Amino acid sequence: MTTLFEAVSGSELDRHLRAISRVVRLSGTPEEGEAFDYLASALQGFGYLVTRHQSHALVGYPRHASLELLSPDPVAITVNGYSLSPGTGPVGITADLAYAGAGQPKDYTDLDVRGKIVLTDGLAMPAKALAATAAGAVGQIHVNDEHIHEMCLSPVWGTPTPETARLLPRVPAVGITGPDGERLKAVLRQGPVRARLITEPFLGWVTLPTLTADLPGTVEEGFVLFSGHVDSWHYGAMDNGTANATQLEVARLLAERRGELRRGIRLAFWSGHSHARYAGSAWYADAFWHELHERCVCHVNVDSVGAIGATVLEEAPTMAETHGFARSVLADTVGVELDYQRISRSSDQSFWGHGIPTVFAALSEQERDDSATGAALAQLLGSGGKGGGLGWWWHTTEDTRDKIDPAHLVRDAGVYAETLWRLCTLSRLPFDPAAAAEEMAAHLDRYHEAASGTLDLAGTRDLARDLAAAVRTSEPGSSSAEEANRRTMALCRLLIPVNYTRSGPFEHDLALRTPPLPGLTEVGQLAALASDGNDFHFLRTKLMRERNRVEHALRAASRVMDGH
Repeated sequence: MTTLFEAVSGSELDRHLRAISRVVRLSGTPEEGEAFDYLASALQGFGYLVTRHQSHALVGYPRHASLELLSPDPVAITVNGYSLSPGTGPVGITADLAYAGAGQPKDYTDLDVRGKIVLTDGLAMPAKALAATAAGAVGQIHVNDEHIHEMCLSPVWGTPTPETARLLPRVPAVGITGPDGERLKAVLRQGPVRARLITEPFLGWVTLPTLTADLPGTVEEGFVLFSGHVDSWHYGAMDNGTANATQLEVARLLAERRGELRRGIRLAFWSGHSHARYAGSAWYADAFWHELHERCVCHVNVDSVGAIGATVLEEAPTMAETHGFARSVLADTVGVELDYQRISRSSDQSFWGHGIPTVFAALSEQERDDSATGAALAQLLGSGGKGGGLGWWWHTTEDTRDKIDPAHLVRDAGVYAETLWRLCTLSRLPFDPAAAAEEMAAHLDRYHEAASGTLDLAGTRDLARDLAAAVRTSEPGSSSAEEANRRTMALCRLLIPVNYTRSGPFEHDLALRTPPLPGLTEVGQLAALASDGNDFHFLRTKLMRERNRVEHALRAASRVMDGH
């Protein structure tokens, strides 16, 4: 049975989309401010308590860039710069080119690129930028598909700290089209190629807006956080105009039923997503840490919904804790069986350190294709099967309203409306901490095997298994809804930080891949090191401390189950 899925208005969604996507919304610009004004006015009209915040962030986006082959024959190639990539100055960099395949660390093993401009296949990603820097390259050229996709090269999540500032991109980078890339590689196969690369981006400190809108619950003080970014590449009709329109439509529907909300809804609209690596949501996570930790019961993110050809919904990302709930929503609304796709480190997921359960980011995708860019898009979203990203126009000048399917937008907005309705009205929070403990146990088993006797994780695995069993065998009706919810949230607060973060509750991990129990992923490296060397003992000490962190969380969770 669904309550709000069929209540969504296509005309309202279209009205909001037209208003938001009529301007280019670079982070912190007056044009983005116009979109925030529109959102605030609409939400105030629905009866929400609207609050506007400001924060400072290091913002970057491309302005002018050029690439010219100097030899063997002079040729100018169309390029585009990247967010937070450094500039060369007007003189530029003149150097030889070197082809480095996919641009991963292993591609540089037998390749000397010191002082050269490297050419690599696929989208510009932070890990590729770090690899090129470590190899001594002085410039980067990323070969895209038929279109050049805007990207952020920084691995630093939000505003840098003294410890992470050194990881900001230091090597200027540009993107080129696939056909131009193939021509460059063909020239390189004939002999040495010398080129001049010029990048002159915007890079500076900017005041960013953050907007929140609250509707309180009638029973509980907790709230569900429903967030999406406002800033855009170009007109950003899909990314993220449709998401903002969805937020407004869900806000309207919930406001009409405010008397039925058990717990509150807080909508949040971020800036700095694309041009400052999630700086808006990261700042909010820091500035309101205690309130979020104590009161937020779930984070629902919305990004790039309603596109033409977006028929894959069965791989929408979730946590193990939230998968069962999301699966029921998808089954009831669109008749889709939701596979488990562990949510990836993207889409303003700034709240894992708080222990907040998370559901969704991008909801609907295109089907996977075999291109390098398609594979990179799938990896970025954490897709593991049919899903292949968000359309060829993603992060390009072509992200305009003609890429939106009105029926798909109504469908996706309906899924979100039903998701938020249930989260705000169900008496018992629909999360499954046992699934998280089972996921942890399975990976602890793999890590124990990978350690090959250098680090004993069998006891840690058994703690996770015992916790999962205790949660599974607990009587669901033996406690009140209030007691059950307190226990569920206590378990989530303990398990999510160790299962999703390396650096713990109060820091933000880098914008890189996050496998389960990320602090233990180096156990395989430990087994490969000489046991009498410094590196072995240094790493083993680090991993013993991480094992303690995981075991501390599991032991504390067991005490929660015992009622202590």
